[in-house]
Parts: sequence; structure tokens; C-alpha cells
Amino acid sequence: MLSQFTKGLSLACILLAGALDGAGMALAVEVGEKAPDFTLPSTTGKDISLSEFLGKKYVLIEFYGGDFDPVCAKNLSARKADYSKFQQLDIQILGISGNAPFSQKTFADSLQLPYPLLSDMEQNATTKAYGVVSGNKWRRSFFLIDKQGIIRGQWRGEDEGVFSNEPLLKAAQEIAGQPAEGVGEKKASGM
Repeated sequence: MLSQFTKGLSLACILLAGALDGAGMALAVEVGEKAPDFTLPSTTGKDISLSEFLGKKYVLIEFYGGDFDPVCAKNLSARKADYSKFQQLDIQILGISGNAPFSQKTFADSLQLPYPLLSDMEQNATTKAYGVVSGNKWRRSFFLIDKQGIIRGQWRGEDEGVFSNEPLLKAAQEIAGQPAEGVGEKKASGM
């Protein structure tokens, strides 16, 4: 009887500790703050750091939940569809998830993505730093970072649909000082 109670109490403590850890680590970064730097393995075969783009390119980070998930595949493919528009604005797209690099490589190849996916599998430190994961739950999130490393836009949500490129491109055009040509006024679905 005491053994059952001890096991139950231990399980409760583990669950409470996990909840507190997740809650404590899910501090979201805000627009106007310096973007947390990271160095992560990528589908290029090399580690990629956010800091390598400082002074050179804007960066759009798309945090996605899982490789081979149909919604994630559609969202990453949406960025691929307008990749040339992102390139014209000097934006480097980086997709980040907690999946293993070999899985990401297969996934990226299957979608023929022209931009790298990065693995935050080891400790989820990057996703926690950006407030994307709380406990074990990921929130689809986008961050637009300027050439000085400052977060200039963020979009978060739980929507199961495809997130439109329009608000991302419009925000990028505004910070780049370029007119928003070819970008409609439609709102992103659910975010």
C-alpha cells in the first residue's frame, strides 16, 4: 500500500516539476528585443548560427512541429512557393524543429526546400529561448529578425491551416524600406 502511494507521489512530483520547468522556460521574446543567438545542425550538413547573418541578411525563422506532418509540410512549402520574393528582400529563411537532422534532411529533400532546416533536438534550448515550446507542446511561430539581430516581427498561433506569406513579406518590405508591391491585404488565417 505504501509502495503504491510512494509511486503515485513520485509521479505527481515528476509531472509538477515538468510543468514548472516548461512554464518557466516558455518566456517569449518580444518585438524590439535582441534575438537569442543559436548554433544548430542543419540540412546543409553544417552548423548554422543566427549570428552569421548579422549585418548581411534579414532572417525569417519558422518554428514547425514535425517532419512529415501534413500541416508542417504545407507551411514549409508555402515559403518555398514565394522563395524568390524572400530572396529579393535579402531574407534568409530558416526552419527549426526538434526533429533529428537525418529526418529533417529526408523531409527537406522530399519537399525540395531551397532553404535549410535546423535541428533543436538536443535540448530544445532555441525553442525555449524564443518561447515556442512549453513543456512538450510546440506553437507554430515565425520571427523576422533584422540585420542588426533585432526581432522586428513575430507571429504565433495554433492554427492548423497554412500561414500566409503576405504578412511576412509585408513586414519584411516595411523594415527593408521597400514598397509592398505584389502583396495583397488579406489577413493570415487564424494568426
